[in-house]
Amino acid sequence: MEELYGIQAGSGEFLPEELARRLADLTGRINREIAVYLDRKGSVVDVSVGDSTTVSLDEVHGKRDEARLSGIRCVHTHPTGEGQLSAVDLNAALKLKLDAIAAVGVKDGTAVEIYAALPARGENGEFSRMDLFGPFAPGDGKINLLLELILDRDRTRGNTAHEIREEEERAVLVGLEAPGGKVAGQRTEGERSLEELQELAVTAGVTVLHKVLQRKEGRNSAYYIGKGKVDELNLLRQALDANVIIFDDELSGAQIRNLEKAVGVKVIDRTALILDIFAQRARSMEGKLQVELAQLKYRLPRLTGLGGQLSRLGGGIGTRGPGEKKLEVDRRHIRRRIDFLQRELEKVGRRRGILREGRSKDAIPTVAVVGYTNAGKSSLMNALCKCDVLAEDRLFATLDPATRKFHLPDGREALLTDTVGFIRKLPHDLVEAFKSTLEEAVYADVLIHVADVTSEELGEHIAVVDEILDSLGASGKPVILALNKTDLRRDAFRVAVESRAEKVFEISAKTGQGLDELLKGISELMPAEEEEVELLVPYSEGRVLSYIYENGKLLDREFTGEGIRVKVRMRSRETGRVKEFLVRDKMIE
Repeated sequence: MEELYGIQAGSGEFLPEELARRLADLTGRINREIAVYLDRKGSVVDVSVGDSTTVSLDEVHGKRDEARLSGIRCVHTHPTGEGQLSAVDLNAALKLKLDAIAAVGVKDGTAVEIYAALPARGENGEFSRMDLFGPFAPGDGKINLLLELILDRDRTRGNTAHEIREEEERAVLVGLEAPGGKVAGQRTEGERSLEELQELAVTAGVTVLHKVLQRKEGRNSAYYIGKGKVDELNLLRQALDANVIIFDDELSGAQIRNLEKAVGVKVIDRTALILDIFAQRARSMEGKLQVELAQLKYRLPRLTGLGGQLSRLGGGIGTRGPGEKKLEVDRRHIRRRIDFLQRELEKVGRRRGILREGRSKDAIPTVAVVGYTNAGKSSLMNALCKCDVLAEDRLFATLDPATRKFHLPDGREALLTDTVGFIRKLPHDLVEAFKSTLEEAVYADVLIHVADVTSEELGEHIAVVDEILDSLGASGKPVILALNKTDLRRDAFRVAVESRAEKVFEISAKTGQGLDELLKGISELMPAEEEEVELLVPYSEGRVLSYIYENGKLLDREFTGEGIRVKVRMRSRETGRVKEFLVRDKMIE
């Protein structure tokens, strides 16, 4: 092995034939990969030995300023007999700014083929990709032409700004599903979930480099995925230069710790990703309190497993939010913070309750818009209420709920409340934290369930929303299913869906299609109309007055010798309980 250092490449010689022969012979004898580094004078400056499948490519310094190549080329062997360069080879060569990297396929101690790759500059002038050459037969002089190409590329200088910012998060996504998973369209349930995870990652500002889906019965208690797949993931992470791995299910603290140790970069799960998006989007004080509470509840049992994510110097997804600094103190302090946040949110809940009571007393009917995230809820609210609520084509664009007034075809006024979107595998702690907000759906007179009719997973999205509404206790409410985005659907046939909704309308919040029919449907499902009535209540019946004040809106009051004459506006079902005191009644509408 030491004799390799004595081999000298001639002028204009990329790979000396003697060096290729000696490398092949040694590789055949020890069945391990061997790498040698040559400088531009043709001298061997370093030698490394790996195992049967890998060899480390150490940084070997030549001349160089930051905008130039290192002046070093690497030649290594593949005991498998194949000379194709792997993604790990290419990424390592690019990262080390090698002049070139070559692989010699070795079979039975003999070199059989050679492949090479050279770095190339992108539009900004930086070395950002690798160009492949080969295969070459051992002794083929054509490979020597690569030396002149290296010099040409190294002399061509351009913008020296680095193509990848250090703070940019580059992720590999990982999912797991049992073999024979349910298929919808052309994709399995696991594939669809992974696609949604990619949308979440992009929403959080992450660049997604690759997706990995393992089909395996059951989860590995230590790594979630199989140990062999973890090793593959580590190599893939190196090849793609990823700095974060995102898993499609919730991980335990031990799994996070084991995976971070195995792959060497930050590991987060779907729950942490969703919480991070909420932390970025929270604007109101209530929203910030809710997100912080959910984050702390999620992280408390994982304190021993989060590793580097608890560092004050950490950053990026999984570490944002108002409660970040609290994660560095012990559990006792975190629990105190959780108790404080819960008390604050209880106060918010009480304030919401008072507002709801006021609306009920004013006899103003309420409608809540619910649905899967990015189904078009805010767009529908803007169309019905002629308002300008934030509506964007991205997941969780609405976090803080908004309430606006709109008019029904029968002349009545009603209040429409937008709510946070739902999603599959919505974190339980998040649902609990946002309960005061989501209760708007529980207390509404009518629910409008907005669904994206263009989605391949329409039925599944409807089922997810129904399940979450059940968990909130809103399953008994009158529901209208609004199949939105019909203007984007190619076919003209009516969509068949399974839903417990009383009415189904196909609409387009963007073009206004079907909105008139939707408004009529809302009117039909609204509680009975209000009445303006006049009652004479004896002074001895104080309880009746209390009922009237609580359930109606007082319009006029007069004290007479017979009792108190009051004029109130009440719902028909409420006036039935005090009909014996009616003087006259008059329907408002």
